[in-house]
Amino acid sequence: MINILENISLKRYNTFGIDAKARYFVKVHSIDDIFDLLQTKQFQENRRIILGGGSNLLFRSDFQGLVILVEIKGVHFEGSTKSNTILKVASGENWTDFVELCVKNRLYGLENLVSIPGKVGAAPVQNIGAYGVEQKDYLHKVEYIDSTTGNIEVVDKDECKFEYRSSVFKGNLEGKAIITNVYYELSREWKPNINYKDIKQELDKFSFVKPDAEYVLNTVKRIRKRKLPDPLDIGNAGSFFKNPVVDESQFLTLKEKYPDIPYFLSNDKYKIPAAYLIEKCGWKGRSVGNCGVYDKHSLILVNYGNASGEEIYQLSENIRQSVQEQFGILLEREVIVVE
Repeated sequence: MINILENISLKRYNTFGIDAKARYFVKVHSIDDIFDLLQTKQFQENRRIILGGGSNLLFRSDFQGLVILVEIKGVHFEGSTKSNTILKVASGENWTDFVELCVKNRLYGLENLVSIPGKVGAAPVQNIGAYGVEQKDYLHKVEYIDSTTGNIEVVDKDECKFEYRSSVFKGNLEGKAIITNVYYELSREWKPNINYKDIKQELDKFSFVKPDAEYVLNTVKRIRKRKLPDPLDIGNAGSFFKNPVVDESQFLTLKEKYPDIPYFLSNDKYKIPAAYLIEKCGWKGRSVGNCGVYDKHSLILVNYGNASGEEIYQLSENIRQSVQEQFGILLEREVIVVE
């Protein structure tokens, strides 16, 4: 039985801690709840947003529509091949809890993605990634309910059209798909992925240790805790901007002017850390009113306690403008701005 509430504060439902209000708010705990919700007047006559952990959203103001909080739970064995196991994971499961469960059960591949805030259902939408791994590397398929037809649909990995922090769920299926289950195919054979700079440096401190999956998982936890603020202490949504990708000509022009500019070469394109650009523009550690840029990582915008969504949005706009003026690059937000 669903219970649609009115004029609910979303402060506890977004990691920025923005005290925006939802005109309508509902929690769904099962697929049947979703089917019931599709029949309601509130669903049919309002703009809608699907909320997981609220860790990649910025509410710019009150939301004059329906906020759907997905709380479907469950992790189930779905099948296996010679060396892999397929798990069916409900979209409302906590992502880090799921990653830790995999390692505990000797299912490998996702350990580098531990401590990314949010729920499993959001992982394929954003194609989350960190420390040399993206969730798409282990995704098998995604099950969702098409809100326009009421049908349960399934898309495989190729149909998800994964790109850097993007997918079909931010494209053709945006606003239509309510993800119910995500299937991951994980290896039963441990093959460490530890070449990413931060992990390698951390492991080199204890070079006498032969890292297993749990050791790598705990290493990533330690790195993230040191570099990134806990949303329970300081409101934030993790990396606010995507790392921009430029062609060779633009990169060489930048390299001539900024010899120390870091980059990652991929498919003849140059990915430049947005954190470097923001720091070069003097934003790192800078406060503006009730918000600012984190002093340990310039990709993180923070709420010092009483910031409005509009304040943080304007801060992000000022950062984008200064980076564009200095480097000729317009940063793209990774965080979704909800108007």
